[in-house]
Amino acid sequence: MTNTNEPTRTPRPAPYGMDEGQAELLARLNDRYADAVPEVRARTPEASLPALLHAVNAHQVRRVLASNPHWQKTTGITEAPEDHAEDVASALALLQIARADLEKLEAALLLAARFPSSRTGKPLLTFPKIADAIGAESAQAAQGRYRRRVGAPNATATGVDGTP
Repeated sequence: MTNTNEPTRTPRPAPYGMDEGQAELLARLNDRYADAVPEVRARTPEASLPALLHAVNAHQVRRVLASNPHWQKTTGITEAPEDHAEDVASALALLQIARADLEKLEAALLLAARFPSSRTGKPLLTFPKIADAIGAESAQAAQGRYRRRVGAPNATATGVDGTP
């Protein structure tokens, strides 16, 4: 039976590097949080960093493809986009900032996952569910990742998470 409360969405194509499940997760989060994105970007300019890095990469991909004789023959495009070596160097240098930002974000999301639910008082996600979400092989592996990113999963160490 179809849930009539949910709006019907046209399936979106999976972006490069994502499987269909990941693309669906991205679409759901995009639909739910799209209004917050401008606010986040205004508050933290680093939020735009991944998009900028993707833009530099897309330009370089077009440049590489356009310089291929087979591509030129097939598409009829004979002019390659301009080289931007300094942009590639800048993007590579900024990857470190993006990685550090993602690590902080992962720690915050893992902490939120183990924070007690307002409805049940139990952690929002169990370690098996966290393991599934992050692609870890087991709940123990997810717990280890939690420890490395957040700290020991007990009330003494974090003041939040009272269950192992």
